[in-house]
Amino acid sequence: MIQSEPVRQSLPLEGVVVLDFTRAVAGPFCTMLMGDLGARIIKVEEAGRGDETRAWGPPFVEDSQGRKWSTYFVSMNRNKQSIAIDLKSAEGLAAACELARRADVVIENFRPAVADRLGIGYAALSASNPGLIYCSVSGFGQTGPWSARPGYDLMVQALSGFMHTSAAPGGEPVKAAFPVADVLTGLFAEQAILAALYARERSGAGRRMEVNLLHSMLAAMAPQTAAFLMTGEEPPQVGHAQPNIVPYQAFRCADGFVVAGAPNERLWERFCRALERPEWLADPRFASNPLRNEHRAELVNEIESAIFRQRCADMLEVLMRHEIPCAPVSRVGDILTELEEQGGFMASFGDHEFTATTMAHPARIEGAAFRYRRPPLIGEHTQVILDSLKDDSDGL
Repeated sequence: MIQSEPVRQSLPLEGVVVLDFTRAVAGPFCTMLMGDLGARIIKVEEAGRGDETRAWGPPFVEDSQGRKWSTYFVSMNRNKQSIAIDLKSAEGLAAACELARRADVVIENFRPAVADRLGIGYAALSASNPGLIYCSVSGFGQTGPWSARPGYDLMVQALSGFMHTSAAPGGEPVKAAFPVADVLTGLFAEQAILAALYARERSGAGRRMEVNLLHSMLAAMAPQTAAFLMTGEEPPQVGHAQPNIVPYQAFRCADGFVVAGAPNERLWERFCRALERPEWLADPRFASNPLRNEHRAELVNEIESAIFRQRCADMLEVLMRHEIPCAPVSRVGDILTELEEQGGFMASFGDHEFTATTMAHPARIEGAAFRYRRPPLIGEHTQVILDSLKDDSDGL
């Protein structure tokens, strides 16, 4: 288990201050990752209500004071401070503008034009901080006919074609079990912000950028979108298969499913020998990956006929012995328990009132040790942060 407060070492973003006006998933996921890397994240929340994910559940966990914490919120908001201010009041707006003057990065996910209307748009804030990196996150972009639409992950999974393409042929739409569009958008936003911070080191200039859920999803669906753009053909519905490689999917065994694949000819030869079907190597229908794609249904039927009486564990043992890429179709708890037994890459953090465990940042950085702090209560750091603004220096 990764400890929350190891011996202090330098993290790459130490000294970077991020003023975070985002809520829900994409923005908070982005800023959490930056907080993991050492940035100071100041989360601006509405007093009494806060980020809506605080109420997303069950499941909830209770702290020693009887307060309920949404595990969803905890998973997106470690390593942050919270300030609760009313941006529609003169005092709240003045505090936000002063924080932005001293910050390195501002990130917001208001609907387009709302930040400008509130007085915290890029033009207003960069006037007093020309080095400011300003990132807007939205569902469908800052301009255009769809810009005013509410943009949530589910709508983008549907609109992008992801749910249709992920379905089995002729089957019902399939939604990813986690907010894939939000998470991808958060990753793209973080990448853009880090690139802008690097560029600022050379030029001294800040810049404005925007990332939206729909474009992020379509960019991540690169094989499907490129196939359509270059051929005009709609990507097929493939379910748990892969549209370009055969075999490369889930297969039914006697007691469950395993996944296995042969993405090159060397592995295809091993696959045939592992299943004791050397005759497939001489079958002209299966002589190359394009031909195997052409005869996908016949080949998959033959593979399943060869293994459907086998137990998953026995099938995996055979495949691994022949060095075929394979895995069981696990439950979340199965893999987390196994990883924990291996030493895991979970992060435990908290204090005497509340402790939690989430997945740690997946990177490993030589010479740096990640540190994790529990998510904040709504407005927990308001007074400390406001008091710091009384100092005439430019820092926070």
